[in-house]
Amino acid sequence: LRKNTGEITGEILLNGYEQEAITFRRCSGYVEQFDVQSSVLTVRETVLFSARLRLDSSDPAILNDKDKRKFVDQVLETLELTPLANSIVGNDASGGLSFEQRKRLSIAVELAASPSIIFLDEPTSGLDA
Repeated sequence: LRKNTGEITGEILLNGYEQEAITFRRCSGYVEQFDVQSSVLTVRETVLFSARLRLDSSDPAILNDKDKRKFVDQVLETLELTPLANSIVGNDASGGLSFEQRKRLSIAVELAASPSIIFLDEPTSGLDA
């Protein structure tokens, strides 16, 4: 149950500097417990879509779509998704990626935004020990 009463007070600091709420949202990522990816896209298309929407185009390291594609390939490699890059995400009913692969894909989608900090909601729940 969520709390819907009371008052939240305090400061949001990132690397020792106070953050405004909108700034904090831009530099942070959040991975939900259950994946919400499109079942009809490939793994690469899913991560690239996130990168195209969320990477800062004024960043000199990401000047064009070629740079975004290169960054996405690095994210896929980091999360060991490169062999699955051209696989359809799918879902439980139609098949596709396994539960564990979809969890890693959800993390990749957030990493594609190049956040300074990332929050994960129960990243290991449902995985084998």
